[in-house]
Amino acid sequence: MKIIKKIKNNVAIALDGRGKELIVFGKGIGFPKIPYELTDLSKVERTFYDIEPQYYGLLQELPEDIIRVASKMVLRIKNQVAKNLNPNLVFILADHINFAVERARKGLDISLPYSYELEYEQPGITKLAAFFVKNIGKRYQVFLPKGEITSITMHILNAMEGTSGKLEEKESSGVIIRKVTEIIEEHFDIQIDKESFNYFRFKNHMKYFVDRKSRKEEFTDQNQELYDSMRKSYPETYACVLKINEYITEIFHERCSSEEMLYFIIHVNRLYMKEGLLP
Repeated sequence: MKIIKKIKNNVAIALDGRGKELIVFGKGIGFPKIPYELTDLSKVERTFYDIEPQYYGLLQELPEDIIRVASKMVLRIKNQVAKNLNPNLVFILADHINFAVERARKGLDISLPYSYELEYEQPGITKLAAFFVKNIGKRYQVFLPKGEITSITMHILNAMEGTSGKLEEKESSGVIIRKVTEIIEEHFDIQIDKESFNYFRFKNHMKYFVDRKSRKEEFTDQNQELYDSMRKSYPETYACVLKINEYITEIFHERCSSEEMLYFIIHVNRLYMKEGLLP
């Protein structure tokens, strides 16, 4: 195995004996001068194949323990669901868990709704997601709201082959995401790098929002104080989100709740901070 690029001290990109690229985790695997030939394969703790390059940047941000937790979750999903999964699921879950834990520790409690409809449609996956949420809360000593069960359930369903929805629904979601992106670019007079991981992450959150909106699962208005604080702290982002709200209202024929507006403020702001467009 040839190590070709360091990501962190314990994470690197490698080529296996067939020349196929993979991500490798192992203690000190990124220390030696790169490139080099790794002959002692006992140093390899875990490997990930077929990961989209957009996720490589995420590996520099995520705590390794979060990735370990997500890896165990994916193994359990494969054992219990018995489906072929999108290989990126481990990092999608890791990113989601990390952000959920960060929000909980900072007191940014966005009360995402729990879907009883989804529980009825997918009882096995929902039960598994509930197990994950309970154990994540214990491991990191945070309170995760019940809505996180639905969030993880949807991530699993999206990663399962043949369960990502009808073509028309995919196309509709794509159109909405592109339009919201245009609104952001026009408002701030910038060009977003569509190939960056930060934008890829933003699109995932937008898809999640559109999925829930399409299912008529509304966010509850329980964070008025936080919403007021965020819109005052980030007036330009809030002005942009007002434009997004106007567009969303045209599509779904109802205005966003303050909780949904807060969701947009957080994710638009996060995109800009990660891309270095905001101070």
